[in-house]
Order: sequence, then C-alpha cells, then structure tokens
Amino acid sequence: MPSLLSFIYNGIKQTNRYKIMEKSLTYILWFSRITVGLLFIFSGLIKANDTVGFGYKLDEYFDVFGMPFLKTFSWSLSALICVLEIFLGFAVITGYQFIKSVWLLLLLIIFFTFLTGYSAIFDKVTDCGCFGDAIPLTPWQSFYKDIYLLVFILIMFFNRSKVQIMGTFASPLTWAATLLSVIFTWYTWQHLPVVDFRAYKPGTDLQACTTKFIEAEGKIRCKDYTPFKFACEEDEFEGNTLMVIMYDMETADLEGVRKSVALAQSLAGTDIKVMGGTGSGSDARERIANETGIQYCLSPQDMTMLKTMIRSNPGFILLKSGKVQQMWHYNDIPDAAEVQASLNK
Repeated sequence: MPSLLSFIYNGIKQTNRYKIMEKSLTYILWFSRITVGLLFIFSGLIKANDTVGFGYKLDEYFDVFGMPFLKTFSWSLSALICVLEIFLGFAVITGYQFIKSVWLLLLLIIFFTFLTGYSAIFDKVTDCGCFGDAIPLTPWQSFYKDIYLLVFILIMFFNRSKVQIMGTFASPLTWAATLLSVIFTWYTWQHLPVVDFRAYKPGTDLQACTTKFIEAEGKIRCKDYTPFKFACEEDEFEGNTLMVIMYDMETADLEGVRKSVALAQSLAGTDIKVMGGTGSGSDARERIANETGIQYCLSPQDMTMLKTMIRSNPGFILLKSGKVQQMWHYNDIPDAAEVQASLNK
C-alpha cells in the first residue's frame, strides 16, 4: 500500500512538474516572439522612414565587400529589407506562417550577425544603420544586439511546432501591416523622412557645424560642415538663404534642377538669396549648369556631407541667419510665396 501511494504521489509530482515546464516554455516563447517582433518592427520602421539614407549605408557595405555593382540596386534592397523586417516582426507575433517566418528570421540574423561581427572586428563600417540615425550603434553594439536576437530566435526555432497562432487575425493583421509599410517606404523615398533624426534637421545652426559641436548630453550634432561662402561671394549665414543641394549633378533629377532655376529667378529682388552646393567636378558642374540655365553660385562640397544634409538630389534647405528653417524634396519644390512664409514660422 505505501508503495502504491508513493507511485501515485510521484506521478502527480511529475505531472505538475511537466505542467510547470510547459507553462514556463509558453511564457518564454511569448516573450521571445514579442521581443524579436517588436525589435524587427521598430528597426524596419526606422529604416523605412529614411530609405534613401539606409541605401547609402548599403553602399558602404557593398564597397567593403568589393561588390560596387550592387549599388545600382541599393534603394530596391533598402526598401525590400524595410518591408521584410516589418512583415517578419508582425508574423512572429501573430504566428502567421510561423515555421517559414522563423526559418527566414534565422537566416537573416545569421547573415546580419556575420556582417556586424566582421565590421566590429575589422572596423569597416562604423555604424551598421540598424536603427538609422535615431539610435546610432557602434560596430560592437550592433554585434551584441544581433547575438541577443539570435538567442531568442533560436528559442523560437527549436520550439516552432509549439507556437500558438492568433486565430483568424494573424493573416489580415500581418498583411495589412505589410501593405502600410510598402506605402510608407514609397512615400519617404519620394519625399523626405517623416520624422527627421539627422544631424542637419530643421532647427540646426549650421554655423555651429563648421567645427564639431558637442551638445550638453555629449552627442555630436553635426560635424565638419564646409561653408558655401568660401566658394561664393555671398555668405549663407547672413540673412535668408535658400540652399540647393545636388550631391551628384550627373544623377540629379534634371526637372528638379530646372525648377530650382525658376525658383531662384522668382526670388530675385527679395531678401532671400539662392546658393548651390554639389559634389560633382568642374566639368559636370559647367555642363549641367549650361544645360539647365543655373545662374546661382555652385559651391564644390564633399559629396558625403551633402548626402547627409538632405535626402534629395536636388534638395532645398532654407536658412535664416544660418539656422535651418525648412527643407523640401525636389518632388515638393515650393514657390516663392511658400519660401517667404516658411521664414515666419
């Protein structure tokens, strides 16, 4: 009789232990899904907010790995990665096509861990661009972040058959989020970032950018800006200035350049001067200036700096006493009245 009672007791004990383990695994799986899902959604949204900037970051990786021919596809790959991250983020949370999604996540994180590890060890790319300009990460921080994600993804991968699906909501919620991410990515490519995290965003004092300017919290706001006044007779820090930024005149939208000429003509006689900056050489500057009728001064500048200043080619930056007031993409070129109105905001 005692042995029978002992057997029953041990059976109940083992059953309770199994239930506790199953319950703990369920919690761990949900924590892993939510953690990985939210991080991928956040990462995708941050990059989708600035697809052009993320494309520049991909160019750096292509140069590092000796694949410059892939630069032709930088924006397409940038957009694809943004949308894919958001899709996978929602998929792992909702459970939609979970087995396929977790396989893809595992392959992606292994690839990203290799990239960030290589960059950290050999110091090739100083910022992975994982969270854009919103949260700059050092190479080692990027690598540790990927290791952290890899642990949670492996937990999901080895328990993929036990994942619960959010019923009929999984599919429509995941695909609706994916569709919105496609629209958002396209919008930011055709215009400027919706939320600007860059160093030259509105409110920046460009005069302070002529040297490294350290904010109170110790971050570099902007660095090594070369004043346009060094090449032009006018000073962009005095009065009101509309800057036309063309980091590469060879690839600039020529219709946008012609519109900049018309805008400069309409601002003639006002208190707003127009100054241009480009990273192109003298031959390209002269040829395209003649082709489009540019009359305003073109200041030779560092191409990388101009790419950082605005995600548009050409792009338009309005200064008031050296401080950035407003920016426009070439798809949103303002008229003279709008430029004047922006000075009073």
